[in-house]
Amino acid sequence: MFARTGRLALFLLAGAPAAAVAQFSYAPGTSQYRITSSMKGAQEVMGQRQEMESSSNQLVTVAVARAGRDTLQVTTTMDSIAIIGPMGMAPPGIDQIRGTTVVARVSPTGQVYAVTTPAPDSLTEAANLTYEMSNVLPKVRPGIKAGATWTDTTSRKASQGGLDIDRSIVATYRVAGDTTIGGQKAWKIARTAKVAVTGSGAQGGQPMTLEGTEDHMGTLAVTPNGNFLGYANEVQATIKVLLAANGMEVGITQNATTKIEKVR
Repeated sequence: MFARTGRLALFLLAGAPAAAVAQFSYAPGTSQYRITSSMKGAQEVMGQRQEMESSSNQLVTVAVARAGRDTLQVTTTMDSIAIIGPMGMAPPGIDQIRGTTVVARVSPTGQVYAVTTPAPDSLTEAANLTYEMSNVLPKVRPGIKAGATWTDTTSRKASQGGLDIDRSIVATYRVAGDTTIGGQKAWKIARTAKVAVTGSGAQGGQPMTLEGTEDHMGTLAVTPNGNFLGYANEVQATIKVLLAANGMEVGITQNATTKIEKVR
């Protein structure tokens, strides 16, 4: 009697409908995005403080195509780019970046497997450019439902201005609910991240090391049928640079914002 009742209960539970969970995957198609960023910061050495600002404006075209059952091919082309550096001038070689195309193999949820066509080595900071262009689509997870949360831990090595830099990233995501952008219903996903930064190398023949932290707070939007609609992020960074030759310490603080908007 009891055994049969138990089997019946298990059967009823097994047959009960599960809560709806969207199995998210980026959809094939071509879109253009405007990426704008700005940074305000300060550098302090021996009590002397120097303010700095920079900004950039980019247009990129992202083409998503099926490359296999669990693989997408994402082709990103830099349509236009304008940068104003900390000294109020565009960095040298910026014209070479326009027209650059990077092709990556990516999971259906945005995890980059490999970059098959990187930015040319002749470009300034080619490795960083390759990384940024292959990661325009934010990484999410397959099952998306209201209130869902998850954590993603990654590390990244990069070279910048003669320094080898390691970044350890712990990001937390939360599906905050629904939103509507350009008439399209989308999931609104909040993202926060803690980043630890370390590095060493030389600039102008001057050996140095650095360490610091970054706090990220942002929101991204994706539609249930796999379209990326945009992203907004704010970063507060604190970095200390130690000059090996004389033990001098340079303190750097930065506040930066980045926005990605779908143009078409």
